[in-house]
Amino acid sequence: MFKEKPILIKITHSDAELLKRFAWFQQQPGCNWTTTRGGEEEVPDLTITRRGVFLTNGVNHLSFHPSMALIRLINLLRGGTDRYLEATQLQPGDSLIDATLGLGTDALIGAWAVGERGSVLGIEQSPILAAFVSDGLNHFSEIPQNVKNKDKQAAWNALTRASKHIVVRWGEHREYLKQIPSRSVDVVYLDPMFRRTCRQSDSMLPLHLWSDHNPLDQEAVLEACRVARKRVILKERKNSSEFRRLGFDILLGGQYSPVDYGVISI
Repeated sequence: MFKEKPILIKITHSDAELLKRFAWFQQQPGCNWTTTRGGEEEVPDLTITRRGVFLTNGVNHLSFHPSMALIRLINLLRGGTDRYLEATQLQPGDSLIDATLGLGTDALIGAWAVGERGSVLGIEQSPILAAFVSDGLNHFSEIPQNVKNKDKQAAWNALTRASKHIVVRWGEHREYLKQIPSRSVDVVYLDPMFRRTCRQSDSMLPLHLWSDHNPLDQEAVLEACRVARKRVILKERKNSSEFRRLGFDILLGGQYSPVDYGVISI
């Protein structure tokens, strides 16, 4: 597992709630925190404020937000489709492992799909991202929102409920999957694309420091197949050779989408 640089952690006010949140972050496993900047080298920082938690890398700032999950759920509640759900075929009561959690966008949609009787486990290799997303999910109802219509409000409320059913764990997905019993989870989802964020996306630039760009390996896929009861799903760029290399069948659809989904049915 790759070693992360020190991260400066600070709070803007000495409120009891902020101090409690500060202490929670300091207790998260794997994080390399520092409370003093020290030296001339610029270090990333995590700032806990009354308006939320902000992760900063250079001039780029990131706060936890449902982002595209909100837009996707609005479309779903209006009767639209979602390629991720078409690929995973998640049903109420299902269990899901998102083995490459990232910022949790797909995990939120998955948690909505499986409902209160289902479960979602998100595995994230970066300890800072695991802590950042876990905190965001824990404080989802406190995220500032600009709701202007009933569809957006309904989607936001649904995501708030879904956020409570996601468990985040820090770990390398292959090694973590090895600890899980065979045929114990309905669907395992792999999205290594998160490790190659687009340079044009300003909101994703702070994540480059914590991204592992290594390709998905065959052993991880074999472990996912051992754990899954129904299917293993891979998200990759359209026309990627990874589908063939790793043994996935490409699902039809998404003619104008820059990504494809591959499936291994169990």
